[in-house]
Amino acid sequence: MALTAKHLFSDSMLKLLNPEQGMYTINHIFEPEYHQDIYVKACDDTKNATGSFQVGDIQYLVRPINRGTQPSYADDENDPETLRYEGMISCDGTRLIDENQTLNVCALKSNCIRNGYIDTSLARSVGRTFYKKVESRAAVQKNDILINSTGDGTIGRVAVYNYDFPAVVDGHITIVRYKNPKLAWYVAAFLMTETGQNQIYRYINGSSGQVEIYPQDIARIWVKPASSEVIEEVYKNYKNACDKHDEFYRDLTAALHKI
Repeated sequence: MALTAKHLFSDSMLKLLNPEQGMYTINHIFEPEYHQDIYVKACDDTKNATGSFQVGDIQYLVRPINRGTQPSYADDENDPETLRYEGMISCDGTRLIDENQTLNVCALKSNCIRNGYIDTSLARSVGRTFYKKVESRAAVQKNDILINSTGDGTIGRVAVYNYDFPAVVDGHITIVRYKNPKLAWYVAAFLMTETGQNQIYRYINGSSGQVEIYPQDIARIWVKPASSEVIEEVYKNYKNACDKHDEFYRDLTAALHKI
């Protein structure tokens, strides 16, 4: 339920950095969460910390933040071969290697992005031709931050792509690609904190389950500053946790297929 908050009308003004056709550069935001103190405080406190920076600060990014695209799925339940994709976990717990690049490519949906990790068992697949067509926009690279950007229950979930095999993401997932991989893992970890999640929640638009957060608003989120030592430690601990989860799932898959 929305909380009551009183602010100046001018506080509702939000500048669009890249307004779409037909939209004004300056817009008024009347979403209740945008004005509630718990979410405003998360933004303001982080912004006022010396050394803080925004997720979309172009000096740290390889490219502007963007969403993936709607995949043209290649998998067919009546054709088992199409269900296989490069990087898929085999019965023995290893991931499929495709040196000849003949297998389909992993396609990640929003349900694949969990709280801090990626569940590839829920992925589908696309063909190599489609992958090449959308590679520049929707393909992910190792150390990319992936953020669920639509839907009650899934919006705001964050993970880092920690694999070497190719993959694409659908239009419900936002890709944030940093120049410094260690910074990417730190930013992803921050976005999962209470302060990070409150900032994400402030910029959510819509209601009744039809909610989303746009790339330009993810870019506005302020990140808590940290020393290089702290960033290094967060990177190692978080990445180690993801590696352990992947090992767990591969071992579990192998064990279950022995029965």
